[in-house]
Amino acid sequence: MIENNVQIKIQKQASIVGFTYLVTTLIGFINNFLVKPGLHNTETLLVYEFQFRIGVMLDVLMYALVMWMAVALYLLTKSINRNRAILGFVFRAAEAVMGFVIVLIYLAPLIILKKAENYHFNDDNLHSLASVFFDIYSMGSNLHLILMSMGALIFMSLLLSAAYIPKWLGYWGLLTYITVFLGFSLQILFPEFPTKFLMMVMAPGALFEFIFGIWLLVKGVSLKKV
Repeated sequence: MIENNVQIKIQKQASIVGFTYLVTTLIGFINNFLVKPGLHNTETLLVYEFQFRIGVMLDVLMYALVMWMAVALYLLTKSINRNRAILGFVFRAAEAVMGFVIVLIYLAPLIILKKAENYHFNDDNLHSLASVFFDIYSMGSNLHLILMSMGALIFMSLLLSAAYIPKWLGYWGLLTYITVFLGFSLQILFPEFPTKFLMMVMAPGALFEFIFGIWLLVKGVSLKKV
């Protein structure tokens, strides 16, 4: 039988996981659909500088929450299988670190254009260089999502194996992260891979994470008493 204090600790971590899943999903939606669209144009970037900086700060907040999520997921699942929980934590922590790196890359175009007078490039070269960093940022985002999906698959399989969450929710999560992993791996292998397909991959994934977050916040996890 699981002791009451242990149950309380597990449910607390489940609530943290639910909260971080929910908030990061909302931040991602706001940032990608309301703040960032249209900002990757080097000709108008300085005009929308403050909006661009808001997007950067939202990213920083999101990756900080991902790090908190990684810790909570480890604490939630370590009693199921400690070694696999550590492996999942490593991937999710790497996702957060990669996220902070790509935020720095994302800031590079703004730095280049803001300090144009300090560089010995003509205007066209400066804008071309800024565009290169946006392209690197896009590729870094693909790598970040691959790391995310690998860690999420490990944690989702742990939650399923312990029957912490309903089977329908767990298998939906597994399908979601397998699809994300395959989709963004194909994007790296085949650069011509249609981006419309990736949007089709991300939309159900965002819906799952939203539902998953609410579920853990409201229901918590199901603890078997043996």
